[in-house]
Amino acid sequence: MYRLLIADDEEIIVNGLYDIFSSLENLELDVYKAYSGEEAIQWLGRTRIDIALTDINMPEIDGLQLLDEIKKRWPWCRVIFLTGHSEFNYAYKAIQYSNVKYILKTEGYGKIIKTVERVIQELKDENQTNELIQNAKDQINLAQDLFCQKYFYALLNNDNSLKINAEEFERLFIHLNADEPVMLILGEILILPKTIDFWEKNQIMYSIKQLIVRYFAMHINSLVVPLKDEKIAVFAQPSKIQSYPDQPYDSMSVFLKGTLEMVQSACRERLNAPVSFALAEKPCKWEEIAEKYVSLIDLLNYQVGHDMETIIDEREFRKQRQTFTPSFGANSNTATTLLQGLLFRKDLSNLYHSIETGEEQDYYDSLRRWIEPLGEIQDKNNMIALEAYQTIITFFLSCVNRFQLAARFSDSLNLNWLYSSESYATWKEAAEHLFELSHMIFSVQKEEQSKRTNDTINFVRRHIENHLSEDLSLTSLSEKTYLNPSYLSRLYHQTTGHKLSTFIENSRIKKAKELLENPYEKIYEIAKKVGYDTAASFTRFFKKAEGISPQEYRDSCITTKRLKN
Repeated sequence: MYRLLIADDEEIIVNGLYDIFSSLENLELDVYKAYSGEEAIQWLGRTRIDIALTDINMPEIDGLQLLDEIKKRWPWCRVIFLTGHSEFNYAYKAIQYSNVKYILKTEGYGKIIKTVERVIQELKDENQTNELIQNAKDQINLAQDLFCQKYFYALLNNDNSLKINAEEFERLFIHLNADEPVMLILGEILILPKTIDFWEKNQIMYSIKQLIVRYFAMHINSLVVPLKDEKIAVFAQPSKIQSYPDQPYDSMSVFLKGTLEMVQSACRERLNAPVSFALAEKPCKWEEIAEKYVSLIDLLNYQVGHDMETIIDEREFRKQRQTFTPSFGANSNTATTLLQGLLFRKDLSNLYHSIETGEEQDYYDSLRRWIEPLGEIQDKNNMIALEAYQTIITFFLSCVNRFQLAARFSDSLNLNWLYSSESYATWKEAAEHLFELSHMIFSVQKEEQSKRTNDTINFVRRHIENHLSEDLSLTSLSEKTYLNPSYLSRLYHQTTGHKLSTFIENSRIKKAKELLENPYEKIYEIAKKVGYDTAASFTRFFKKAEGISPQEYRDSCITTKRLKN
């Protein structure tokens, strides 16, 4: 829906054009009227204007001054000058601006309507062309690093929506092979000066990235992705000209570790930023990257010192762990490992997004990734299970607070009992209860949203019925409900199946009929009471809706009353 502002100091012209454009349902216009340049500027400050139909020669603030204000506030707005002046200098000044058209008032309503229709089509064509997106595509090479970073960050966080194939890699300018295994290396800056600022920190991260790419370039194809918490992920594959025929994993690992030592030395000496690296024991499938990422985080967390860089080899670390701590990980199982990976990421964004948008299936798919492994853990004292349970409970409480549902839950939930895992005999029982809570949250959220929607619709209807003589534009109604005009219009239509403008018209007709039954009520007074500036405008509106004029309707009411008596 586009917004049309009609501005002229001649009231009869404004009202006439307003009636015409308000009645043209095919154009779907939200029409506003202003009887002066000052009033037009007030509208510019209240709402977006897409098309301005205005006189040039108005007192105090003329059309050209209004044009300047329009371009300051809504630069894409199309302006159509409507004037009785045919002097060249008016037209010349107007055409200096883009998106400006010029019509003489003597050309009639037909020409004005066609011009507005043409402007609306121009706006639609511009949206379809989507010039901004096209410009972004033209400069996509400048954003390669950003695209890759977002893609691989999602990959590390086990985003199931990602496509992992050669076509996708080519589209994202990823110069690695999607069909071959990849070696994952995770780096972490151990110490940064406390005085370092945002810009300096990112300079160091980028420098480390360039060092890795440079040192690997001879034998390894690599892609380096800066992560949060001063971590860096490196994805590595052997280059085509380099092969490792004998014991390929061992040879590649030796090269990588030796090269990473050079990177560490350069980071320490040139950047004053000691860096540790955790190296996967061997290349893995792309689909296994998220699981491997969690394992390498575990390795970095297990290093001996916090201020001295090291290179931790996953395979060597496992052997060392078995030698010195044979009982370590004895109670570990697949379910615990899955939960541990989720807890490392602590990424609940999919759950939040699904519950915000009401996508129940997506929500439960994401929740099962937490709940199913939790229910499989047998040891009630398992600390990973306890952390996972507490994380999901905290998420639920966050949803209750975010969606303002506390009042609905306070009577039915004992929070102390809820937060204590001792309330359940098994983790399976706890997992089942978490699913029940999800059903409750979705159910209550839907009820609350429905109630708020109905309250809004009912408020708008009551306001319209009680203020028919006042401004009932979308902008005015949106200011009363604190909603965006376009959103209010869509909400009403989606909820009721009818346009808001239709309800306004029907309310005016209903009220007009009630008033017309009183023979002592003047028609021009009735026109004012139902929102029309002139009796002529009211008569056109009424006749279009009812097929007869207000006077004819009144006469029929009088005749019907006489017959009954």
